[in-house]
Amino acid sequence: MKREIGFSSRVGDRWTFAIEFEGSGDPPRVWNEWWGCLWLWIDGRLVGRPTEIEMVMTGLDSLVESVQQAVSRNSTLLSSRPPDEALNSVMRASYGDYSPGPESPTEDTSLLQAHEVLPRLTGAFFDGWEAILIEENVRERFIFRQEGGGAVGEAFWPVGTFKKIVLQARDEFEKLARATTRPPGARV
Repeated sequence: MKREIGFSSRVGDRWTFAIEFEGSGDPPRVWNEWWGCLWLWIDGRLVGRPTEIEMVMTGLDSLVESVQQAVSRNSTLLSSRPPDEALNSVMRASYGDYSPGPESPTEDTSLLQAHEVLPRLTGAFFDGWEAILIEENVRERFIFRQEGGGAVGEAFWPVGTFKKIVLQARDEFEKLARATTRPPGARV
C-alpha cells in the first residue's frame, strides 16, 4: 500500500547518530498533529519500527523530554559496567524488580532512571526497544537493544551529540510540518 509522503528529513549522520522522520497522509490543521514515521540511526543501525505510523510529535516530544532532564547523566557506576549490565540496571530501576547489588548498596533508582531514553513515552515507534545514555567525561555512551534477548549495541559520540540532534530534529520537523499544514478553513 502506497502512502502519500508530505515531507521527510534526516537530521544527523546515520553512521554516527541521526533521527529520521516523515509526515504522511492528509495535512492536518495543526502542525504538531502530523502522522508519519520516526526512527533513529545508531552507527548505521536502524533503531525503531520503520513502518509504524503514529503522530510524529509523540515520539519527538519524548526524546526532547529525555534531553531536557535536569539530572546529570554522569554515572561512574554505570560507566564501569558492561553494556548489558548497565542497560539492565536502568530498565529494572525504571520498570520494577530493582534492588541494589552488593557493589552499589546505596544506588538511587531515580538517578538510574534519568539515563533512560527508550522506551519512555515514545508511542509505538520504539515498541520493543530499550536504550540508555551515559555521559562519560568528553563522550556519550548510547546503549540499546531490542527487548526479548536482542544483542546489545553500543555507540560513543562527543558529549552533547544526542541533545543537539534531538533538538535539531524537533526544530526541523516543526519547520517542515508548519510549511505543509492545511490552513484553517481549507477543505480536504
